[in-house]
Amino acid sequence: MSNPKRSVFLRESSGLVREFGILDALWFNIALLGLLFSTYYVASTGPLVGGSPLLGLLLPLIGFFLVGLVFSYIGSKVPRVAADYVYVSRNLNPALGFVGNAGYFLATVPLFMGITGITLQTFGLIPLLTILGYYTHNTSLISLGSTIDSNTYLIMAIGATEIIIMSLIPIFGNKIYKALQWIAIPLALIAAIGMIIVEAVVPTQVAISRLNNFALAYANVSNLYHNVTSSNVTVPAYYNLYNIISLNPVYVVGFSYIINTVYIAGEVRNPKRSMPVSILGTLIITGFIFTAALALEYYQLGYSFTAKMMYLSIVQGTLPIPTPYLDLIEGVVSGNIVLGILFALASIIQLLMYLAAASFVGSRLLLSYAMDRIMPAFVGDVSEKRHVPIKAIILSMIAGLIGLILFSLPVTSAGAFLLSSVAVAILMLFPMAVVSAAVLKSENNTRMRVVAALAIIYLIYTFYQYLTVPAIGADSVVGYAILAGSIAVLFAIFYTAKFVRSRQGIDFDLIFKEIPPE
Repeated sequence: MSNPKRSVFLRESSGLVREFGILDALWFNIALLGLLFSTYYVASTGPLVGGSPLLGLLLPLIGFFLVGLVFSYIGSKVPRVAADYVYVSRNLNPALGFVGNAGYFLATVPLFMGITGITLQTFGLIPLLTILGYYTHNTSLISLGSTIDSNTYLIMAIGATEIIIMSLIPIFGNKIYKALQWIAIPLALIAAIGMIIVEAVVPTQVAISRLNNFALAYANVSNLYHNVTSSNVTVPAYYNLYNIISLNPVYVVGFSYIINTVYIAGEVRNPKRSMPVSILGTLIITGFIFTAALALEYYQLGYSFTAKMMYLSIVQGTLPIPTPYLDLIEGVVSGNIVLGILFALASIIQLLMYLAAASFVGSRLLLSYAMDRIMPAFVGDVSEKRHVPIKAIILSMIAGLIGLILFSLPVTSAGAFLLSSVAVAILMLFPMAVVSAAVLKSENNTRMRVVAALAIIYLIYTFYQYLTVPAIGADSVVGYAILAGSIAVLFAIFYTAKFVRSRQGIDFDLIFKEIPPE
């Protein structure tokens, strides 16, 4: 006799299989975190905030160690796809569970896939063409990079092609996806360590001389260093306590994605071991890379010069060379074409891998909503041959393309780029603070309750920083409106689904009384 409770779910099994080992889970986490993207963000935004990178690391490292413990715990306790959604919706509130998880979907799929469709060109393709042109004295390559950089529609067309191709890779099954991870992520780690080594070993005078030579070849500027250092730009204090604390949300752009393996807990083998190793391991690896990249950037180029250069480029848009992200800077100052190409190519490959990973995880979240009947039944279809939700993968691809349009079109780009900060701000509340609140409410484990309580305090403070620190970008009426509007829309989707299902005779409350099938 069938269990009447199970009949409320879409079917008796998710159709997925556990194919991810510990290293697969770790690579997945690093892929979705966007290792090189996040490193370039920290190395370019950190100088706008100021403060000591080593001291600035302490607060986010402790805070996300607590967050990592909470998510490792629930991923081990509820080893299902979208484990946080399952845990919160069953232990705290169904609507909060959905909004929390869907907030992650919104940030990861349409928003950051859209951003990646742009940064693939600005962090990868344009630096690659520029580096190649510089070292081979081929001005046509430099001009091509400059042309792409100045043509929004060309960037959008290239980005759309990249999103379509990479988003569809998960359709071919987990084995192919995992094989790509084993190429892309070790390469990204090698490139990151390579750039850090170049920062450490190339002396300041040599680095400045090579940057000056590059500016002369690129823009016919004879002394870039003098132009930058003589500019009327205020340099933020290095040992100022406010600046040091304000580095917290800079680091968090990367750290907020250490929790990714929770969303594929239903496909990870031995989740009690794989969850903490992949989550906390990612925190340790990225904490070292982010801090070393920023601290050694100051060591190599000088704190004042770096701060002024980033301000002139990112805030004023008056620097005569392309935006000096780390791959371009170290590609030039290394004096080595092979390293220059490696850094740029690794950036392209890692960002392409993000698109595949975002489509992968987005499809699993859509599947989990379909299993609970929040989404239409067809979204939950899983291929019996490949064990992947093909229709949900295609929907994730479409969401990424929509995000790209919002980020690319000149009319909407100014407001849309706020979403990169707003997206992370959403994650502070939904799912992170909500998951921690669910653990605080539901668990008898005193240690975990203390960890969850401290995590909530940290997350709420970090959320406040995202809305108030000027260099982060979400401190505006538009940013606040986007944040509130996004959350309101997600709640509306949940209650609309509840209303529709009730008209169909399906009891939503019954769905959330048990764990969904594996």
